[in-house]
Amino acid sequence: MTGKLNPSALWHNYFKPQDDWVEDTAKKCESSLLFQGFSPTVIRWFAAKMHPREYDAGETVFHAGDEGAGAILLRSGSIAIRSKGVDLATMKAGDLFGEVALVDGQARTADAVAIEPCELVFLLRTDLNDWINSQPKHACILLKNLGAMLAGRLLESNKNFSSVVKEESSR
Repeated sequence: MTGKLNPSALWHNYFKPQDDWVEDTAKKCESSLLFQGFSPTVIRWFAAKMHPREYDAGETVFHAGDEGAGAILLRSGSIAIRSKGVDLATMKAGDLFGEVALVDGQARTADAVAIEPCELVFLLRTDLNDWINSQPKHACILLKNLGAMLAGRLLESNKNFSSVVKEESSR
């Protein structure tokens, strides 16, 4: 034995998510529309590929105009989605947001700010693209789910916009 450390093993162990972290993230993913139709094994694989980060209250997760690198799952805490100082939505534990970035790298359309201390996990578009290329059968399900999520957000936005327009026109 030479006493040398294997740097690869050291980094692997340092950044390896703990099993309870992966399990908790997988459970939250199971309730997301994005992961409907997937087995717990596939969802756990996704969770293990995600990238964790903690944010303090008041800290900005991203700004409008930032390049979108992926979607974000909120493990704990709450996030305000804001545009020009107006709160558009509040994300709670288990919510997935920023999912448009899974489609392309377009700029973020709003700010995301931690309302309280938060634990987030990022599903990066690059990781997703690698998976799509290696698992095209599963990719069809995920892309269908992503389309349904985006359509749901658009319908909700249209409904909110219609309400504002009716309210303004009745004044």
